[in-house]
Amino acid sequence: MKIRNILMTLGFSSMMVASCSLDEEVYTFVSGEDLAADGEYELLVNGAYQPLTWLFEWGSYASACLYDCDYQTGPGWAFKETGTGNFYNNGSINNLFAYYSTAIHRANYHYYLVNKMSNVPEKDKNNALGELRFLKAWAEFELVRYFGPVPVFKTSINEGNDTYQPRASIEEVYEDIIANLKEAETLLMPRTDASYQKGHVCRASAKSLLALVYATIGSASMESGRVMVKGGPGKVTNPDGTESALMPQEIWHDKIRLPGYEVFDSQEYYRLAREKAGEVISDGECVLAPSQKDLWAPSNKNGSEFLFCLQTYPDGDNLSGHYLSEDFYGYWKEDGTMSKGYYTYRDHWLQMFDDWDDERITWGILHRYPGDYNSETGVYTWYYYPLRDSVYVKSEEAPYEGIEAYQKTDQPTYGAYFGSRFSKFTAVTGVIDGTRKDYNWPYMRYAEVLLIYAEADNELNGPTQDAFAKIEMLNRRNNSTLVSKRHEKNPFTKETFRSFILEERAKEFALEGNRRTDLIRWGIYLPVMNAIGMDENGNLKRREEKHWFMPLPPDEINGNPYIEKNNPGW
Repeated sequence: MKIRNILMTLGFSSMMVASCSLDEEVYTFVSGEDLAADGEYELLVNGAYQPLTWLFEWGSYASACLYDCDYQTGPGWAFKETGTGNFYNNGSINNLFAYYSTAIHRANYHYYLVNKMSNVPEKDKNNALGELRFLKAWAEFELVRYFGPVPVFKTSINEGNDTYQPRASIEEVYEDIIANLKEAETLLMPRTDASYQKGHVCRASAKSLLALVYATIGSASMESGRVMVKGGPGKVTNPDGTESALMPQEIWHDKIRLPGYEVFDSQEYYRLAREKAGEVISDGECVLAPSQKDLWAPSNKNGSEFLFCLQTYPDGDNLSGHYLSEDFYGYWKEDGTMSKGYYTYRDHWLQMFDDWDDERITWGILHRYPGDYNSETGVYTWYYYPLRDSVYVKSEEAPYEGIEAYQKTDQPTYGAYFGSRFSKFTAVTGVIDGTRKDYNWPYMRYAEVLLIYAEADNELNGPTQDAFAKIEMLNRRNNSTLVSKRHEKNPFTKETFRSFILEERAKEFALEGNRRTDLIRWGIYLPVMNAIGMDENGNLKRREEKHWFMPLPPDEINGNPYIEKNNPGW
C-alpha cells in the first residue's frame, strides 16, 4: 500500500462525518502543519473523515458493499459486475480499498498533528484524538472484512513510517483495530456530555464498534455450527415453459471457520462482545427511536439511536449529496409519477416476515405509487407491492398510515422492480427528485448493540430471558411479536435462536451494509448464495471459494514490493 501525504482542500461544502460551523475560517490547499499551528483540530478531524464521503459520490460504496448479497436485485445491466461476483479490477472495489487506506493515513497523520497541539482545551483535544482513533479502527475493520490480510500502518509516513508495508495477518490487523478502539473509548466524550456535538461519534460509538469487532471474530472463528436461512431460488420454470414464483424455504447450512481466524478463541471473543455491548446498554447514552417512522424522520437525523453516520448537507450543492434515495426508494418526476429507482430487495426478504403489522414492512417499504401518466386522459396508473396487498385493492382499503386507499384499477409492480423499496431513504431535505440528496448513511445504530448482546449471550449460554429482553426492545419499537412469546410457542435451541437473530438483523438493517458481512462472518456466504443460483431477474448469485475475500486492486499488487500475489483465486 503506497501512501502519499495529500494536502487537504477543506471547505464547508464538502460532506463530512463531523459537522463544523459555517462561520469558521475556510482553508484551501493548506498543509496539516498550518492547521496544527492554528489549533484547527476540528478541520483536521473533518479532513480525516472526508475519504469516506468519496465512496458515495458516484455509488462506489453501494456497488462494493450492498449488491453482493442474497436479497439485493435489480435490472441485469446494474448487476453485471459486483452484483454477479465479477470483483477483479472493479472500480468500486478498488475505490473501497483506496479510500479506506487514505482514511487510515489521514487518521494517523492528523492524530500526530492534534496530539502536539498545546493551544486547545484538553477535553476537546482528547475528543478529537478519540475520533481519529475511531476512524482508523473503522477503516481497518472494513478493509479486513472485505479483503482479509492487509497492510497495517501504526503511524503515518510523516512520522517516518515506510510508504510500503507487507500484508499483516488477520490477527495482527485486529490487534491494531482493538488497540485503537480501546484508546478511543477512553478519549471520546459520552453523548450525554454537555459539550458533545451532534453528528460526531461518541464514547458509545467506540464501545459499540468494539462489541461488533469482538462478535465478528467470535462468529468467524467458530469452527462449526448450523445456521438456518430462509432462501433458495425465487422462481421455477414449469414443464410448459411458464414460470412460477417460489416462497423462501428454510434451508440449514453448515458454517465454516473463515480462513485466517483459526487463531482466535470464539467463546472468549463472544464473552468480550457481550461484556462490551452490556456496557453500552448500561451506560444509557443511546435510546431507540419509538417507531420506524420516527427513526427515519428527517428531523431525527443524528438522533440518539445513531452511533455513526455519514454527515451530508441539504441539496443545492451538487458535490455534497448522493443518489442513494433515488436508487433505493425512487424519485418524483415533473409529471407527478414516481420513477421506480434501480434497485430493490427480492420478494424473499419481505416473505420472511410473519407479522403483517411489523412497521419495517408497513411504514418501512413503498406500497403504492403512481407509475404512469396518460397526458391525453389525465389519468394516472397506480402500482402496488407486495402481491398480497391485492386484498386491499379488491376491497379498496387504506391499511397503511399515510397511504391513500387502494383502487380496483391498481396494478401489481412487475419485472426487475418487483420488490421492496425502502422508506428509510426518505430521511432527506425536500422532495426526492432525481438530484443528489442529503441522506445520512447509517454505519451503526444502537439497535445493533442490542442484537450483538443477544447473539453473544446465546453463543455463551443458549437462549436466555436476558437475551429475549434485549430483542423485545426492538419488538416493541417495530410492533412485532415478542420473542418470548415465540419461545413459549416453539422453544428456541441455540441453533434456532442463532438463526432467528441473524434473520432479525436482515430485517432491521436492510440496505445498511450489513448483510454480506453477516453471511461472510458466519461462514455461510457460499451456500446461501449458491442456494439461489440465479435470482428472479437473471442475476447470477452463484459464488466460488475465491469470493470469501475481495481481490486487492492490481495497482496494489504491482506497486507494493512486499505483496507478490493476490487473494486466493484472484
